[in-house]
Amino acid sequence: MNTELPKETKKSTMPAMLAVVVMIGAAAAGGLFMVTTKKDVSSETVANAVQAEAPAAGESAKEAPAGEAQPTETAAAPVEEAKTEAAPTEPVKVIGEGDSAIEVGNPVVAKVGTAEVTRSEVLEFITSLPEQVKQMPLQNLFPMARDQVVNNLIINEKAKAASLDGDEEVQKMVNQAKDQIVRGVYVERQVKAATTDADLQKAYDELKAELAKVEETKARHILVDTEEKAREAIKKLDGGAKFEDLVQEYSSGPSKENGGEVGYFAKNEMVPEFAEAAFALGVGQVGKDPVKTQFGYHVIKVEDRRSRPAPAFEDVKPQLESVVRQRKLLELVNGWQAESKVEKFDINGKAEKPADAPKEEAPKEEKKQ
Repeated sequence: MNTELPKETKKSTMPAMLAVVVMIGAAAAGGLFMVTTKKDVSSETVANAVQAEAPAAGESAKEAPAGEAQPTETAAAPVEEAKTEAAPTEPVKVIGEGDSAIEVGNPVVAKVGTAEVTRSEVLEFITSLPEQVKQMPLQNLFPMARDQVVNNLIINEKAKAASLDGDEEVQKMVNQAKDQIVRGVYVERQVKAATTDADLQKAYDELKAELAKVEETKARHILVDTEEKAREAIKKLDGGAKFEDLVQEYSSGPSKENGGEVGYFAKNEMVPEFAEAAFALGVGQVGKDPVKTQFGYHVIKVEDRRSRPAPAFEDVKPQLESVVRQRKLLELVNGWQAESKVEKFDINGKAEKPADAPKEEAPKEEKKQ
């Protein structure tokens, strides 16, 4: 849809931000750090490159099959032909360019005593961060993530030295975490088992039925800055001029490049003045009067009207699965509660009154004479 006529103008906050403060490492000591929004190579790209290089590194360690003679270069080459020149080195592979260039591989990026921290370990840590943090430029995010991995390693060692495994508080928290994990896995499996292809198809049919209720109009427009120009264009249209030709002659804005077309839209997806005028016209009709909006004056031509078509099933399958699983979860929990004969009481341990029960009136104070 053309951006000239949005109902609401959305402002992008990311480009406008000079710096963003984020917190990483909730499991251990976290640190505040500043991250700019400079475009950079993603952590996923680098992680894939590290994985791609792994087989190549292992190939050099392969042994020859048993029984096969292994060539010895020093024995085969004559002494007089020995060369003293250094063998040419292969160029280092990099991802990105300029300041964002990153060499492919899995180098050591930190040391804690004798323990080494590799790049892949830091990238793995980054995958555990919130989505909005992972979208930050890798060059900015990586140093802070590396420092957090180092901090976690140090704290882990100190915690082990403290021998807290048998501590009562630790055991209580471990048991709580275990219970939560077991509950989560159980519920996830039950919901997955209860969600069938028929459920997804039913949800898709419901979506199609809802979308079919949404009426859409397809229109073109000529956008000008004065009412006089708009009426001049309408007069030429009445004289037989082609709408697309007048778009090129008069119109301004992005839609000029495609003949003034703004595509299909629902009534609530355009500014009210434009939408009211467009939906009031029949297919093939041109408005006899200019329509004023915050963008200027519009001459509108309606080209088609339809019920909103549904997207392909595969395109919305992930969203449908989410909706169906939420329904199944509610059904399962309600069923489990019924089976368990649950009784609920108020904060004072008394039986809760039905929501529709009449409220008791507070006793009236007697007037002092």
